[in-house]
Amino acid sequence: MDTALKLRIDCDKEKVLGPDEIMNLLSSSQLVNELTSTFEKKPLFAVWRMIALAEIPYSQRLVYTDQVIEYIQEFLATPYGFSLTGKENDMLPCYNAMLLEAFSKMGYEQAEAVQGALKWIKEYQIFERNAPTSWTGKGIQKYGGCMKATPCFIGMAKTVKALIYYSKAVNHSDHEVASLIEKGMDYILKHELYKRISDGEPITKHILDIAFPASYQLNILELIEMAYLTGHIKDSACNSAVQYVKQKRTKDGFWKTNYIYKADGYLSFDSRGKVGDWITYLLGRYLS
Repeated sequence: MDTALKLRIDCDKEKVLGPDEIMNLLSSSQLVNELTSTFEKKPLFAVWRMIALAEIPYSQRLVYTDQVIEYIQEFLATPYGFSLTGKENDMLPCYNAMLLEAFSKMGYEQAEAVQGALKWIKEYQIFERNAPTSWTGKGIQKYGGCMKATPCFIGMAKTVKALIYYSKAVNHSDHEVASLIEKGMDYILKHELYKRISDGEPITKHILDIAFPASYQLNILELIEMAYLTGHIKDSACNSAVQYVKQKRTKDGFWKTNYIYKADGYLSFDSRGKVGDWITYLLGRYLS
């Protein structure tokens, strides 16, 4: 087991660790060493590294993480959320949400850029069909119309997930966020986490993939995670998704990654087709 995963497990169990022990686990991790070996000053490279590092407790103590955060804040943060171009008109809900989630996990939930991202969600994100939005950013129109009568499921779901982690970071003190989470989860549960209402088929091509960490492709692990975190994992609306995931478990009780997103800066925590320590731990936790 990689020591970064050991650190994650210890933290999930709320085990008290000293600073030296934390740094020893981080420095001896092969995964951390891979993640911090190179840094390209490119928007997507920084996004995927930030998302990955946010899954490893205390990674914000690394000098490398400081470089990634500084780059994102300088080039991707706007008063209206995170944008891949640094221009607010090009802001896309999915990337705004993924960075909001990552910053919240690392303890930067009060950062100006994070509050800008949150403000955008509160004012413009929609969580149901036929809900109007006053946002007119050209990026949304250019990349397919995330805010049409039927909102982009990826962007909406990733926004709900980001709000869940933001809410945890602020100790559930933001009641408006809690209301948005509830509204978003109601919509997701109507879809049984992953199905089109019209015909019961998977909403997207990759939604049933088992992969970690998160990428642009919303997947079943993320949706199971959201159901677990909001107390819905035992709901009947989650039965189909839970059974699907359980059927993917090997006879020995493990799960395997079946898809790896390909992008500069993205690094899968488990190898494809092999026993996945990270996904086995996470799914085991969510479904226990």
